[in-house]
Amino acid sequence: MVLGRRDLAKLTIGAALTALTGCARGGGGSPDAPDRLQGPWDRFVAGSKREVDHAPLAVLLDRHVLKRSDGVHLFAYGDVTEAERANLDRYIRELAGFAVDSLDRREQYAFWLNLYNALVLRLVLSRYLVLSIQDIGFGLGPLGDGPFERELVAVLGRPVSLSDIRERILWPIFKDPRLHYGLCDAAIGAPNLQPRVFTGERVDRMLDGAALDYVNHPRGARLAGGRLILSEMYQSHLNHFGGTQAELLAHLRLYAVDPMRSVPRGVKKVSYAFDWSLNDGTGLGK
Repeated sequence: MVLGRRDLAKLTIGAALTALTGCARGGGGSPDAPDRLQGPWDRFVAGSKREVDHAPLAVLLDRHVLKRSDGVHLFAYGDVTEAERANLDRYIRELAGFAVDSLDRREQYAFWLNLYNALVLRLVLSRYLVLSIQDIGFGLGPLGDGPFERELVAVLGRPVSLSDIRERILWPIFKDPRLHYGLCDAAIGAPNLQPRVFTGERVDRMLDGAALDYVNHPRGARLAGGRLILSEMYQSHLNHFGGTQAELLAHLRLYAVDPMRSVPRGVKKVSYAFDWSLNDGTGLGK
């Protein structure tokens, strides 16, 4: 997924996929990284049993996420009722006021993934029948904000955008490239919007499953005419995947099955592509 155009040159260097275990220590978290957005989420309670009620989002996903025959998940934006929109608004308000610093790190991880996806859904619903989330803008001309830079919610009084959540909250805290597979940007080319909400208990399994699906789907990685064609998500967030083409390919092999697993380590011909068409399944039914 390609986010935060103004931030693409500011990405921090990626680290290991095992970041969640490294975040399990108590205390205030790691030293500030470049572009880290400070807030209550810097704190957590190791071993906390507190959970977040994600049921309103769970109901919405269960009703409206559709699985296309080619493995791409769609969302039936046009079938969402006014009552469901109101419930989504209420859910986002509840998350915005939730004491996120009272959670353990895994619950925080699920909190931010779910909030991001809920905000994307609400944004598209507010501008439907838009054909692409990239067509949504705020303000006039080059000084206006795009959909990923616009501050869409205030979490405990701190305004945040989609780019903030991805680049300046999730990445600095977790240093886990799998986070990209859990965030859906309402695009056909993006990782799938999951039909279930993330929870602290299953966030690891769900992210691994989402990574497997995306890496082994043509929109994530494919071979064509001796060339490796990857999603622009990897190009835009290369530093989150190790910072070099070799490290990126090593990451892909962690999840790849044949034929992707057999891609030569020294492959030279790599290009990038991404389909920003809206992942709209309106009228298709379950």
